[in-house]
Amino acid sequence: MSISFIPITIKPATSFQNIEEHRLLMSYSLAQYWNIPTSRPLTVSFGKIKLQVMIECSPLTKDEVFFSEGLQKELLLPLLNIKLIGSYTQKNHSLTIGPVIGLLTDLNESDENLQPNFRSIHSFCHELQEVVSDIGGFFFVFHPKDVTQEKIYGYYLQEDDWVKADLPLPDVVYNRIHSRKLEATKSLSRLKELLYQHNIPLFNDRFLSKEDVHQLLISEIHLKPHLPDTARANKETIIDFIAKYSSLFIKPIHGSQGRQIIRLTEVNNRYQAEYSSCTNNGGTRLYETPEKFIRQFYRDSKDRQYIVQQAIPLLTYKNRPLDFRVLCHKNFQEIWKATSAVARISSENQFVSNLAKGGEMMKPLSLLTQLFDRKTAIQQLALMKELAAEASSLIDQKTCGLFAELGIDIGVDEAGGLWIIEANSKPSKQSEDSLNKVRPSAKALVEYCTFLAFSKIVTREDSDDDITRNHDNE
Repeated sequence: MSISFIPITIKPATSFQNIEEHRLLMSYSLAQYWNIPTSRPLTVSFGKIKLQVMIECSPLTKDEVFFSEGLQKELLLPLLNIKLIGSYTQKNHSLTIGPVIGLLTDLNESDENLQPNFRSIHSFCHELQEVVSDIGGFFFVFHPKDVTQEKIYGYYLQEDDWVKADLPLPDVVYNRIHSRKLEATKSLSRLKELLYQHNIPLFNDRFLSKEDVHQLLISEIHLKPHLPDTARANKETIIDFIAKYSSLFIKPIHGSQGRQIIRLTEVNNRYQAEYSSCTNNGGTRLYETPEKFIRQFYRDSKDRQYIVQQAIPLLTYKNRPLDFRVLCHKNFQEIWKATSAVARISSENQFVSNLAKGGEMMKPLSLLTQLFDRKTAIQQLALMKELAAEASSLIDQKTCGLFAELGIDIGVDEAGGLWIIEANSKPSKQSEDSLNKVRPSAKALVEYCTFLAFSKIVTREDSDDDITRNHDNE
């Protein structure tokens, strides 16, 4: 088996006599490097499109390959100069170019003449494109409604404009659907089935529930000291938690962005309920008994499912609640690593630190050195990253589906203990240090997508070798 990878630039060529022919032109040195026989047709793959092409050689720059316009059009490859990674396999006499990376999201399209709005990840899509342009590959954004059995009507970036065009089914899909409602639709189910049929990896394919994450992590004995006491919220568990703890949280199992969270605290034999969302005619209400609170809670909950959770006395900053978001990614070795971290501080009138609720960010080490000595602060940050990577790895191992990016929220108590508050499979890109033009998460995601795209070639070749060896032994 012989597989080699090299960055190449694909350029449209008009020099062929018939531009509709499936032909490509490469340098003698590249053909020699790959040991490509030019006398027979070559199979070229771009995404899930495969075509037979004829090869011509010429004294060109080694990393430039010219495609006939007809070839580029048939491959649904825009007529641009595009840097890609080329992988040639001798056994199948095939050239794979890519990776083709699709980002799935619920974008806004208000007018054909206006640019699409990718909402909270709009600027992040620009960052991903910048990384892809540097490494090599083709990146586009699409909505599940724009997918057919053979192609996708999606957006790719040309200069500063997002251009909508027919594009190939990709090598890998990164799921950034923001809406649980859309994630539960038939159109998304059909898309997942299509990707499965074509063996296209889809990672972060769904939201994680707070209850499921807790059950996964609590089963690991060494993580129990880092997890608040948690249970499904009902009358019995709420009463039990009120008796055990002076303060507790009630959170929607499928909630996000700090919405619909209640903090219940006993104050002078009464029960103070603080609400993170603008509900219940105000942010705070007092109840004479737990039973009165529970009756009101069930009237307001509208059949939503909640967990009840012990409120840990976490450190604060200027009397404002504080936690840390650690972003973790899986690398090409399938190992989880912490790629970035930020401290999140709640707004003055909130008890949740989510940026969607007016929270603000700080560099974690800068904040920790205001709470501890520098040596302790450095140790705490390192332990947070280690704990977050461990939690991410366990969630990935024990959860159905493929995950490659998780945001782990960690709190620090008054004794310096670390607590895992939450895990998010669609972590906000606003809660990541964006002082650098390209954030670490963009680089990590593109590198993992590239690994997924080209590892399938190696796996396929290994499988062919096994089949050949078995046949020889018969």
